Order: sequence, then C-alpha cells, then structure tokens
Amino acid sequence: MLSAVENYEQAVTVLLDKLSNHPTIIKFQAAESRLKRAENLYALENDMKELAKQATLYKKIDKVNAYKITLERSKEIEQKLNDEPLIIDYRRKLAAANAVLQHVLENLEIQINEAIHGDN
Repeated sequence: MLSAVENYEQAVTVLLDKLSNHPTIIKFQAAESRLKRAENLYALENDMKELAKQATLYKKIDKVNAYKITLERSKEIEQKLNDEPLIIDYRRKLAAANAVLQHVLENLEIQINEAIHGDN
C-alpha cells in the first residue's frame, strides 16, 4: 500500500505526463523552441532593453531630447518585435497553454475543496 506522500508523488507524475503530452502544450513548446533559435530577435530585445535603460537615465538627468530620441528608438524596436510572426505565434500558443493550465488548476481546486469540505 502506498503512503500519502507516494500517492501524491504518483498523482503529480501522472498529471505532468498528461500535460506534457497535451497537444496545446506540445504546440507551445514547439513555438518556444523556434523562438529561442531566433537569435536576431533576442538581439533586438536586448537592444530595446538597453535603449529603455538609457532613456530612463536621460530622463533622470534632465536630458529631455536624448530621452525622447532613445525612447522612440526603443519603441520602434518593440513594434518591430510585436510584428514578428514568430513572436505572434509564440504569444498565441502561450495564451492557449495558459488556458489549459488554468483549467487544470481550477478543476484541482474544486476537487480539493470538495475533498476537504465535503459536497456541501
């Protein structure tokens, strides 16, 4: 007979296995892998972050013109990233995977509450 901890660990293992084989999760992982291989997008993201940091610094030291120019360049890169098909696909797949996980968590919460409080 399994202990409570062993039952829990077995249930978690089964849940993780089912989730990792869910079509929505598989599609998300594929989109994530494609995005990670797109080094040019990561370079753009780093450039955008660096420009945003510079803009913040310029604002703090009252360099209004430099702040505006740097912030504008950062926003241009952000828009370019937002328009990238890989990023659009990744975000859509992320939202779908999140919905699956949210559904699973809500069902678990209901089942746990019913087990704790009974079927009131």
